[in-house]
Amino acid sequence: MKKRILSALLACSLLFMLSACSSDADRPKYRWAVSCGLAVGTSWDLALHHFADLLAERSDGMIELTVYSGGTLGSAKEALEGVQMGSIDMIVESSASLANFTDAMAVFDLPYLFPNETVAREVLSGDAARAQLDALEAKGFKGINYWENGIYAIGATTPLEDLSGLKGKRIRSIESALQADSYTAMGAQPVVLSFGDIYTSLSQGVIDGVSSTTVPNMFSQNFYEVAPYITMSNHGYSPAPLLINLHLWNSLTPDLQQLIMECAEEARQYEYELCDQIMADNRAAMEEKDVTFIDIDVDEWAASVESVYHAYVYEGEGGIDPAVVEAFQQEVVAVTDAQK
Repeated sequence: MKKRILSALLACSLLFMLSACSSDADRPKYRWAVSCGLAVGTSWDLALHHFADLLAERSDGMIELTVYSGGTLGSAKEALEGVQMGSIDMIVESSASLANFTDAMAVFDLPYLFPNETVAREVLSGDAARAQLDALEAKGFKGINYWENGIYAIGATTPLEDLSGLKGKRIRSIESALQADSYTAMGAQPVVLSFGDIYTSLSQGVIDGVSSTTVPNMFSQNFYEVAPYITMSNHGYSPAPLLINLHLWNSLTPDLQQLIMECAEEARQYEYELCDQIMADNRAAMEEKDVTFIDIDVDEWAASVESVYHAYVYEGEGGIDPAVVEAFQQEVVAVTDAQK
């Protein structure tokens, strides 16, 4: 009888151990958090969820990535600092926000660095852009690749069809001397405003137009209700690097690093497709509400900001390496010629 009881206990013990081992094997080995400053349903948010699904599938459940959108992990500055310190594992954030941490991203604030998003996307897969990502390692970030924040337009209360129409107009800018000086060079009066103050400022006449933002943002925030004329100036393109804490990255095996890179590349392409679809849908929705989209002579507008390049690049005041700008310009020319 005692032997039977002992055998039963041993069997139960073995089943418990096997169950525990099986349970441990089913659990993710890596649980990571990724910060997204844009709202749920935006291109960043949707693409990050796609990225998380790819990681889980291809790591056989080893990696569990949780997406925190809408700035729930803090402001852009706070979240970036969190990734630096390792309290947040990953982030997608605009290059403009990163420019406050390092000069490596300041090159993307230059007006008309890229003629359009099609060229920009191709160049951002090239050597010049990779070098700027690698430079972030000095600040504790590992740059994986570039996603997209969009290309700038100008939403205004009156039609802005050429540079003469822009002269003297009060145009919203982010807190960036380079971007503010770009609007000044175009003939406008830059007014630095936080994102949350734009709608009221437009409706009350504090500003005549909004920029340093994209058409989808104008749609999602209803800016078009008080600024129904959108000039497709294309004067700035905002990449959004996908970053991971450098110490975490260095702790991973080469196989895992390669898997992350491959999944991130697929997620980036998915995000680009989302951006195009969202842009088309938003424009169609606004045109139905009598919003007017205005195309301009981009060459004329680009020529107006040459003084910005002299001040911030060639005269050495802006911390932007002329060799870096030249590398980007050469790749832009090569991509543009190849696309003709």
